[in-house]
Amino acid sequence: MPMSRQFEIGYFVTQDPREHLFLSVSEGFEHGPGIVRDGVSDPHMSDPHSIAAVMHHFCLPRHELPATTVPQIQRAGTWTLYHHLKRFCEQQGRDWRIVGVQSNGDLTMNLWHVAFVNKSLDGSRVDIYGLRTREDTVQEPITKRTYRCLVKWTEQAAQPPQPRYEFIDLRFSEDLHRGWAVEINDPYLAKFHNERLKCVPGYDAKLGNIGPFIEFALSGKPIVENGIEISLANMIDRFDDVRHVFNLLTVKAEGYFQGNLVQALNFGEHQLYEEVNVRRAALFSPVVIDLKIGDSVKTAWEDVSARLKQAHYREISESPTRRGQFRRYSDHEIEIFFRHNVYPFGVLGIRPVEQDPSRIAEACPQQKMEIVGLSSGGLSGRVGNTLEATAQIMFDFFGCTHAMVLDEGFDVFSLINPFSGKKPKYTNEELLSRVLAFTERLVQSDIQGAVASAKNYKLGNDMREWPLNKQLFAEMEKDYSAKHLSSYADIVVVPPNRSQMRSVLIFAIAEHDL
Repeated sequence: MPMSRQFEIGYFVTQDPREHLFLSVSEGFEHGPGIVRDGVSDPHMSDPHSIAAVMHHFCLPRHELPATTVPQIQRAGTWTLYHHLKRFCEQQGRDWRIVGVQSNGDLTMNLWHVAFVNKSLDGSRVDIYGLRTREDTVQEPITKRTYRCLVKWTEQAAQPPQPRYEFIDLRFSEDLHRGWAVEINDPYLAKFHNERLKCVPGYDAKLGNIGPFIEFALSGKPIVENGIEISLANMIDRFDDVRHVFNLLTVKAEGYFQGNLVQALNFGEHQLYEEVNVRRAALFSPVVIDLKIGDSVKTAWEDVSARLKQAHYREISESPTRRGQFRRYSDHEIEIFFRHNVYPFGVLGIRPVEQDPSRIAEACPQQKMEIVGLSSGGLSGRVGNTLEATAQIMFDFFGCTHAMVLDEGFDVFSLINPFSGKKPKYTNEELLSRVLAFTERLVQSDIQGAVASAKNYKLGNDMREWPLNKQLFAEMEKDYSAKHLSSYADIVVVPPNRSQMRSVLIFAIAEHDL
């Protein structure tokens, strides 16, 4: 019988200037907790029920619980897809019609992903979302980094010919009196915006703080910048999960790492994770990987070589020259040219409405831009696109001058409100009904998954009864019983694989323009 697989790929382009982008983040999880990686054990996270800041937000008692690798526990308390859209409709639904939704799964969970949010749109209440939960082991050094961000200017600051959306290098600083301040790190753009904002009420050209004039700024992993594809070597340091780039195989292991029993690991992950220069070298050449990690964790040559051959790696006698080749380098080392991995990727970019090579080269900030959202699904490590292929789609096919990766793996998804003529087919209420029906299916799948993977969990294995989930799922059950549900087949482009998610992007069009 022939073997077959399929994967979905979808995209959304805001070709109508009336279409806008909105950021939705689960309340209470704006600052983490995040995923912890070490390249040996499975990626794990502090149980949200054990994070004081999270439990305090929901007025719930904190529990003493160990770190967890169970996806359903890691997402406890975060909004479902339905809740993200419902909250948006409650706050913005009278003025905006939803036309699309895309995943934004790395925000508040992974390093290098932050969002500056102007909550009041006048600069009086601002915050930065990212890994900032104090008792968590993962911390984002926000004030020490420069972030490539998609900036959505406020309506006041985006007067024509200034586009509403723009990619800019930003630095964030914290001030006891002013809160978070935002500074442009590009001298050319800083000078340009300083001059144009002088005529905007409230702007102080001496301070150069553009924070009050930004609706939100969202960072990710850049793959296209100023009309040029970025070399993987120049941005791979931002991929802490090296499996998203390299094809790493699970092999038998024995020993203890940081006090935990190790029986299997992804071969090469620890060294690639720990040493960024090895990570860069592995993109273009073979690297030498030790069969031992320290003095306590060991893998056997026979097990590793057999597993590599099973995955169609080829053993040779000389130094590897092509991806997929390896050889025994010493009695405890393997020289291997890693293959690049296929993975689901969620990407966001912008492109000029009119392609003008001379202006692209200048990265001219006055061009009109379209937002491009790409969701490339698949089966992690088996079916999908490589990171390079994803970048090529954004650069070669869409013509994006700027693009960044927002998430990978099971988080990636996209939904649409299909158009009927020149209008969205469904009202917000009709779309919500379909999203609720789809979310219910995802929840049932997650419930079964939790029963299997959280057998000995202190709070039980029924995820609907966990303290952080109880109110969310009670609300959803009430809505589910009250709504007239419809088929969701025509709204799902790339289906999500989890019911709960920290953050999503919502594309919407003003109701008065319909």
